[in-house]
Amino acid sequence: MNTRLQKILEELKSVQEPMTSSEIASFLQVSSKTIRNDVKMLNKLLESHGAYVASTRGKGYQLIIQDEKLFHQFAQSKEHDLRDNIPSNRKERIYYLMERLLMSSNYNKIEDLADELYISRSTLQHELKHIRDILKKYDLTLDQKPYHGIKVMGDETQIRYCISEYLFNQQSTLTDNMGDWLGILPEDELQIIKNSVLFQLRKHHIIISDISLQNLITHIAIACKRIRESNSVQMVHHHLEEIETKKEFFVAKEIAKAIHEKLHVLFSNHEIAYLAIHLQGTKLANSSVNHAGFTSVIDDDIQDTVKDMVKRMDEVYGFHLADDEELLLAMSLHLKPAINRYKFKMNIRNPMLDDIKSKYPLSFDAALIGAQVVQEKMGITIDENEVGYLALHIEVAQERQKKNKKNAPRCLIVCASGLGSAQLLMYKLQSEFGDQLNIIGFTEYYNLLQQSFDNIDFVISTIPIEENLAVPVIQVSTILGETDLNKINTLLFRGGGVSHRYLRNKFTYLQMDFCTKEEVLRFICKELASDGKVNGSYVESVFQREGFSPTSFGNMVAIPHPMEPQTQETFWSVVTLQRPIQWGDKPVQLIVLLNISENKKYDLKPMYALLLKLLDDKNMVREILQCKTYEQLKRIIK
Repeated sequence: MNTRLQKILEELKSVQEPMTSSEIASFLQVSSKTIRNDVKMLNKLLESHGAYVASTRGKGYQLIIQDEKLFHQFAQSKEHDLRDNIPSNRKERIYYLMERLLMSSNYNKIEDLADELYISRSTLQHELKHIRDILKKYDLTLDQKPYHGIKVMGDETQIRYCISEYLFNQQSTLTDNMGDWLGILPEDELQIIKNSVLFQLRKHHIIISDISLQNLITHIAIACKRIRESNSVQMVHHHLEEIETKKEFFVAKEIAKAIHEKLHVLFSNHEIAYLAIHLQGTKLANSSVNHAGFTSVIDDDIQDTVKDMVKRMDEVYGFHLADDEELLLAMSLHLKPAINRYKFKMNIRNPMLDDIKSKYPLSFDAALIGAQVVQEKMGITIDENEVGYLALHIEVAQERQKKNKKNAPRCLIVCASGLGSAQLLMYKLQSEFGDQLNIIGFTEYYNLLQQSFDNIDFVISTIPIEENLAVPVIQVSTILGETDLNKINTLLFRGGGVSHRYLRNKFTYLQMDFCTKEEVLRFICKELASDGKVNGSYVESVFQREGFSPTSFGNMVAIPHPMEPQTQETFWSVVTLQRPIQWGDKPVQLIVLLNISENKKYDLKPMYALLLKLLDDKNMVREILQCKTYEQLKRIIK
């Protein structure tokens, strides 16, 4: 089953009502005829697997499951088989080619690559043009030699950076079975690397998050593969001298020694320094660092920058967080290694980024304001992944303001993504359940079995725990959604009348015919300016915000807005489109422009809560897209 069939099946599984071919086509960005042909192919595959796709005239397609067990086995097996399939679209082909070229130290013949992908030579040349554009971002080139083929060329550090960033940082699943997420080396060799790293981290009392551990193992595995193929890193001399004096260099040397003894891969001083840089760049996740050690751990310029970041966020959004010392400490602890990552062009993976942007858009926008301050004061550009982690700390601080401190049953949090997400989970739970819950601490998965469960009643975990623990385990998602909270209690929504407050008939535009996001945004902003609601610079502020990070969050919805509040009142401009357009990396058909008041900034949570319901509810979005009048729209959102 190719990827498109898999997506059609997943989409039909996720809805209760029939979907028309045009609705599915919009989601997958193909024609309705293609969908009709795909459904025929899908039905042939499903024939002996307990299900079929029913077609009802005037209503559309619906998945009918006759044998739950048989269908479940089929669906699971297809999910595993998918990774081995021949790429079926351009995006998959480009990823496949990037992997083939980056993971090979030799030249690859054009005709061999075309045969592997079952495409023509001219189609392959077209894909290679796009690959050259991707490589250019990493200062790499694609060398083409007659009778030999093509090969990636450039600085070894940049090649490894590209391998890690493009091939492995897109994978968000964290599992203890490394073979599931990393195919650079055999499973037994990866386990040796992991054990060597863990032994040295514990020996030298270095605590990192599970995500940072996974990143570190990835970098070491890439280094082992590249060293074996005679591709070595060469550090700039003064950088090498500086790193050799750090504690991390000594730890890296110990890790390299253990790997050499077991895998016979010899790390030069330059390679050890490269490994030490990655150790320096790991996120500080040691919850034992307290306010007393604040000034000794963090440089004065970082502390000053963080204070200015929070001050600017307070000015824009009225958070009142300037005196929150825990927030200042957490953001400083994140910013310190972030600066090191920027200095050495290192990458950090944030597997929760899409969820953070969609579930906590207010905190994400506040973090973008903070990122602007860092750019102004330190000349450092913070990317989306870093901004996402800062947003977690801001969300934590907002939840801390609502925290209930009464005694409660005791539980331990197991979180794979570090201090920020663990704290956020803690305060979200305490905020929702108050005196019914007492979080006594949190731990990383790899340290779980070393914990004592004597004073713990149960465990809340963001990842599956296969071990039999002495206490019950409740699994939730890293970013608490409505489903997770409903597992424990009913999610309260205090946003009565919110839709009435923010919708405006004058600024609602249904069934419009635009082809690009630029057309949509310029149209909305021009309408607002014509009515005297905004000035001429408003559209530029909206585009500036889009430039930092696209505001398309999935489910065909985009929520654009200016960098900073500029209107006299808070209201929405709503646009629906006749057909989806590309917005960043996602298709969009419903646009809600947030016009935020520069005067009343203190009660945005209910509004964002309503928007999050929109992002989560496919049926509601589908109904909104069918609206012909403002009254219909208002009734649906209400």
